[in-house]
Amino acid sequence: MSAKKSIRQLLEAKEFIWAPCIYDCVSARVVEKCGYNACLISSCELEFAMNGIPAGLYNWEEYIWATERIAGSTTLPVIVDGENGGGTPLAVYRNCKRLAEAGAMAISIEDTLSGGVAVDYFYGHGRGYMDRELWAANVHAAVDAVKGTDCMIIARTDCKGGGAAQTGAIADNPFCLGLEEAILRAKMGVEAGAEITMIQNICHAGCEEECRRIAREVPGYHFYPDVHATNGVPDATLEQMEEWGFQLVSNHAAMKGATKGMMEYFSENFKNKNTVYTENDEFYDMGHIFTPFKMEDWIERDKKYIAYEAELREKNK
Repeated sequence: MSAKKSIRQLLEAKEFIWAPCIYDCVSARVVEKCGYNACLISSCELEFAMNGIPAGLYNWEEYIWATERIAGSTTLPVIVDGENGGGTPLAVYRNCKRLAEAGAMAISIEDTLSGGVAVDYFYGHGRGYMDRELWAANVHAAVDAVKGTDCMIIARTDCKGGGAAQTGAIADNPFCLGLEEAILRAKMGVEAGAEITMIQNICHAGCEEECRRIAREVPGYHFYPDVHATNGVPDATLEQMEEWGFQLVSNHAAMKGATKGMMEYFSENFKNKNTVYTENDEFYDMGHIFTPFKMEDWIERDKKYIAYEAELREKNK
C-alpha cells in the first residue's frame, strides 16, 4: 500500500490532521479503519512494543525497518517521531533520508540530549537540551535529506517545560527553558527550512493563550502535541486548536487500548479455563477471527503465478 494523500496535500487542502500514535501495522490499520486521516509512529510505543526498553534506545535499523513496514501497510500518510534524529547533522541527514525512502511523510526532529533515555519526561529531560544552533543545524540537515520527496520536516522543541500533569509534566524544574526560548527555537527551525513546528508541553488545560501566541509569532504550520483531557474534559477540542492556528494534532491510545483488550481477553479465558469468551466476541464488523488485512490480492497474485507455471510446464512437455 501507499498513502493516498501526503501530509502536504492534506495541509494544502486545509484538512485538519488528527494523527493517533501507533506502533505497528495492525495499530495503523485500526486507525485507518476508524476514519482518521493520518497516523504517527510513536518512538516510545514502538520501543516498548519491540524491545521493552526506554524510548529512543532503538537501533536506527530497527526504526527504519518498522517505518517501511508500517507505511507499506496503510493508505494513511505516516508521520514519524524521529527523536533527535541521531544528534548531529550528518547522522540526522542519513537517518531522515532513509526514513523518507521508507515511506515517512513527515519526520519530527527534536532538541533533546537524553540520548534515548526518555523513560519519563522528568528523568529524560533532566539531561537537558542541545544548544539551539546545533538543533537548527540538525533541522536544516533533515530538510536537505528529504528534498525531492513528499516528506516534510517538523521542527520540534521540548525545552519549554510544563504540560499536562497526567503525563509527568516538567514545569518549574531548572532544566526547563520556558516559552520564550521555545518560540525562539521554533522560529529558528522555520528559518532552517522546516514547514511545520511543534512546541512540546503546551498540551494542558488552559493552554489557549500559549497556543495563540505561538501561532501568532511562529510562521508555518503548527502541530499540537498529544491532546489530553483533565477531569473528564478535553484540554482543547479540534475546533479550538484550528481556531487558535494549529493544523495537526496527535494523541496516545493505541498501546493502552490494545493492552486493555488483551488483559480482558486473556483474563476471561484464564478464569474460565476455556476460550468461549474470546471466540464468541465478534466485535464490530471484523468477524469471528480478526484479520486486519485482506489477503484477496495476494491470493489472486499467487493463482496467476501458479497458472503461469502450469502453462510453461504444459508448453515444455
